[in-house]
Amino acid sequence: MVRKKRSARVSHAAIFAAAAEEFAERGFDAAGVDRIAARAHVNKAMLYYHFGSKRGLYLEVLRHMFRAVGARARAIADGPETAEQKTDAWIAAIIEEASARPWFPSIMLRELASGAPRFDPETFGMMNAVYAAVRDIILQGQREGRFRDVDPLLTHLTIMPAILMFFARQRVLTSIKLDQGVAEPRPQDQFVHHMQDSVRRILRKDA
Repeated sequence: MVRKKRSARVSHAAIFAAAAEEFAERGFDAAGVDRIAARAHVNKAMLYYHFGSKRGLYLEVLRHMFRAVGARARAIADGPETAEQKTDAWIAAIIEEASARPWFPSIMLRELASGAPRFDPETFGMMNAVYAAVRDIILQGQREGRFRDVDPLLTHLTIMPAILMFFARQRVLTSIKLDQGVAEPRPQDQFVHHMQDSVRRILRKDA
């Protein structure tokens, strides 16, 4: 029984990892269930057993990121720190989570560009929970008199595309030979500090 449970967990993780790469490389429509199963070294029946359908697997790949980021963002927003400290922590957290899932930015950018046709209310709700935490941090900063009267949603939409593009570009540049004149990838810690500084300048009253 223990061996079967462990085998099921291994299969689930292998399918998830294979699907994440397949969706990142090809997008939802071009991704193949046969290729995902082959990459995971399982049969298609096992894929359907764990995730129900190709769309169910796709949504779980996206929700994996939203779930992790949403939990961390809410914990930061509900903490005792100042809004400025929380903003820095939020930036560091989302970059860390994106770095742990290098497949996510490519999938997310492609999905948004196509109008998010595969999102369902639950997935939208999970994505909105991430924004809600950021909104609360910004509103706290405004109450504290440290942040300008900015629109939380527009601020969130200023931050997120930069992070997605950074990791999408990093993924491209690490998979191809750099031509002369193409800027090399930047270290992640440099990007974290850059984003923290940029967001402080956007929000601070005395910026």
